[in-house]
Amino acid sequence: MINFLKKIHIHPFFWVIIAMGVLSGRFKEVLMLLFIVFVHEMGHVWMARRFHWDVIKIELLPFGGAAVLEPKGIRPAREEAWIVCWGPFQHSWMIGLSYILLHTTDVWMIQDHHLFISHNIAILLFNFIPIHPLDGGRLVHLLYSAFLPYKQAMKATWLTSLILLTLGFFVVLVLMLKLNLMMIFSFLLLTLILDYRQRNYRFIRFLMAKINDQTSTKQSALYVERETTLKVVSEQIRKNHLHTIVVENNARYTYSLEAVLDAYFQKGSHVTIDELDKR
Repeated sequence: MINFLKKIHIHPFFWVIIAMGVLSGRFKEVLMLLFIVFVHEMGHVWMARRFHWDVIKIELLPFGGAAVLEPKGIRPAREEAWIVCWGPFQHSWMIGLSYILLHTTDVWMIQDHHLFISHNIAILLFNFIPIHPLDGGRLVHLLYSAFLPYKQAMKATWLTSLILLTLGFFVVLVLMLKLNLMMIFSFLLLTLILDYRQRNYRFIRFLMAKINDQTSTKQSALYVERETTLKVVSEQIRKNHLHTIVVENNARYTYSLEAVLDAYFQKGSHVTIDELDKR
């Protein structure tokens, strides 16, 4: 329990938000938001632990929360889908709890109920916006990964997020909506930029995990030429596929994905398929 509590990190600026809530007389509302966000993230954590994923940390940010989870190698897409959706699912029972408290206690007033419901719905809908790293963005990435090689799926997710975020900025500016929306979009943009800078690191980690992929079951072949570099081959790898590398101009030559990736890391990404047996 103590080790788990150590994984909960509160952003320094979050305390500023709480202080502002106290000074403005909206401390109760701030506590509501804190509770809703925490329960939402714990939904992700609970399902992740059920699938034996590692929980790195749970962050309470100024404009929401984030559960940093680490799969052990390549995991089935359905696991990640369950983990992503289990956070938003928590809003259903929280809304139901609010109705129960309203009709069974004198502590939970109608104003509290309406405020609690509105915050739940707002956070639920916001999290389903298809912008990475929101839950909607993670679902979009899963969708892209089902049809595209992993590297292309990363790029498509990032571009989709950037386009939607740009449109969001434009709508906020034109309609002169609340300042906090602009701050939230700015925070998402910063996260998106950091994610883009880490794209190569994420891709290398993916390739390393694919070497010992024990969960993918869908068999598929990658047809390449003898002059194809391992870099090009690596960019065709799909997340939940077990690939066999087939040399097109001499079909009797095949390579396992594990052998190709071992060569990728030991000999270099510039090596061609034709050179695999020559070094």
